Amino acid sequence: MPTPWFRRFRQAGELSVFNKAGVWASAADRALATFNTLGFPVRLVRTEDEKNALIVVKLSTGPDSQESWGKKASTNDNFDAARLHGLTVPLTEIHERKKTFEIIFAAIFLPGRARATIKQQEVIIVHEFIHACGLDGGLPDGSKDTVKQDHDVTGVFVAQMAQDGDGLIEYLHDKGAKAMPPVRVGGQTHCKMRAIWGSEACTKD
Repeated sequence: MPTPWFRRFRQAGELSVFNKAGVWASAADRALATFNTLGFPVRLVRTEDEKNALIVVKLSTGPDSQESWGKKASTNDNFDAARLHGLTVPLTEIHERKKTFEIIFAAIFLPGRARATIKQQEVIIVHEFIHACGLDGGLPDGSKDTVKQDHDVTGVFVAQMAQDGDGLIEYLHDKGAKAMPPVRVGGQTHCKMRAIWGSEACTKD
């Protein structure tokens, strides 16, 4: 299930993003702009203030970490920077009264040794932005569902994508589907984003 952001950030309806994506930086800018066209009830805004950014996008050549709020968001020791797949690591705090967890920061680690076109990079980063917004497979005890991770069955937020020309496509895609971009979003992704950023309940898990 998704993990909500800290209440103050949810009320603002936007998350600030610091771009330190190196050679993927232009793709990160494109992904941010694309994300804001997808109809989600949260916007991403670029900031030049890394210290106070709520999301940091970072190009990594191996296991890595990013500090924020006196804590450290870290990859696993086996993070594969040659695999065409990003990794989002949120930092959470417990809401003492409700005994629920809320996100206070998210680091996005990009595969600095993977070969990818700028379109493929854009799709990967949009996927990770969705994770960073709270679709992270959070469980009530603060741990993560590392298998499902709130992934959808179609669109940019599927668990696995395959290269198709200079873009990416769902590994198990519908007949006639085309490579992304342009980015498409599945219904469950929209549903879950509305559930944690808007007022509508998501009726399916």
